[in-house]
Amino acid sequence: MIDSYAVDDLVISLGPTVDVWQEPVSGSSVEIKGYAVWKTQLVRDLAGEEVVSTIMLYISKRRLDALLGRSLTHEERIESINGVSIDRSIIAIHTPKAFSNPHYEVFLS
Repeated sequence: MIDSYAVDDLVISLGPTVDVWQEPVSGSSVEIKGYAVWKTQLVRDLAGEEVVSTIMLYISKRRLDALLGRSLTHEERIESINGVSIDRSIIAIHTPKAFSNPHYEVFLS
């Protein structure tokens, strides 16, 4: 069901990774459809502090995990939404219990 609402183009830059020789690799990114909700709300970050989030993204968990080959982490950054460069960090990642259609709720700074 979340796929029918995924109308926004998202570009996610991947966190630091290493190649087969354990050398750092950067600069890779993935493109995926999602749904952006522009609203201000308080969320807790990794340190447990309340911070203000201005954007929440709904992203299909199955599609994003297939693109990344793993789960979404806080090291990734959101580069752009619908072609507009925003370069925001991820504050919190929620995975609500949805058996038929799992998704991420990603809160940005």
